[in-house]
Amino acid sequence: MQAEARTPDLPNSVSVPGLTCRFCGTSLRYSFVDLGMTPLCQNVVRPDEFNAPETFYPLHAFVCHECYLVQLDAYVDPGDIFTEYAYFSSYSDSWLDHVRRYSEKMIDYLQLDGSSRVLEIASNDGYALQYFVKAGIPSLGRPPTWRAQPLIVALIRA
Repeated sequence: MQAEARTPDLPNSVSVPGLTCRFCGTSLRYSFVDLGMTPLCQNVVRPDEFNAPETFYPLHAFVCHECYLVQLDAYVDPGDIFTEYAYFSSYSDSWLDHVRRYSEKMIDYLQLDGSSRVLEIASNDGYALQYFVKAGIPSLGRPPTWRAQPLIVALIRA
């Protein structure tokens, strides 16, 4: 006898007509977190634009009750979000130290070696991948913007 799949009891049921999961296509009906309205990330506001209005968008994440993917509705094309990507994680020494220690723990815990592969999605400037590469583990990163791609290549070849 096969056990029946049970949908967990999830709070915050909402009704969003037409909003479906990007992975499995299920209608989304559970709010994960609603942070209200916010301007686009990574916009650089020049001094002459300080008093100009900004467009705000909903920052409301939903969770799929079938595959558990947490996702936002698509309001803006990704190309419009990541054109001026100003933040690179490798600028922070304390963050790099944290990621180095985390990488070491994951290499040990997952028993990673030269026959393993590491893939990082939204890898920023490759700050985490460099520690796997230094340990001899082939790694690949996909940054949120192609502006960071040359930095990833430089870090993992160093």
